Amino acid sequence: MKQAKANIICIQKYTDKRRAYNRWYNAFVAVTASIGAIASVKYAIIAQISSVLIGGVSIIKSILPAFIQGETELSSLDVLADFYNKYMNSMENIWYRFNHGIITEEKAMEEFFELKDTECDKQSQLNRLVRNISKKFQKKIDEEATIYINSVYYERETEEQ
Repeated sequence: MKQAKANIICIQKYTDKRRAYNRWYNAFVAVTASIGAIASVKYAIIAQISSVLIGGVSIIKSILPAFIQGETELSSLDVLADFYNKYMNSMENIWYRFNHGIITEEKAMEEFFELKDTECDKQSQLNRLVRNISKKFQKKIDEEATIYINSVYYERETEEQ
């Protein structure tokens, strides 16, 4: 459950950050082009400078696609986040039913391994789409996942006993 929660947090934070880069890139291109077009009436040099800037960032975008990740890949990550939310919800359901004696350990394990089979190809998809995670970012994700698991499962168990 902790890994599923960590994957959800990772995808959400990663896509938010990448979409922010995309918005800043698009805003920069739009503002630079607008300034160049408006200023070209009086100052030809400004139009030339803005054209060079737009050309430069366009080249950078094609050379460094990891910086500006396409919306299709980010949308694929959104679908993956949806999968992990459903996956975690199913794991919590199995855990709850087992913990409250609704199903046997054997039935819980059977359902758990069936559920785990649905995840097999998702980790490689996640690794392909999430291009870079710093150690600091990974540490923050792990901390948030640990806090969630501890607050939802372990603190409730001690309160119930």
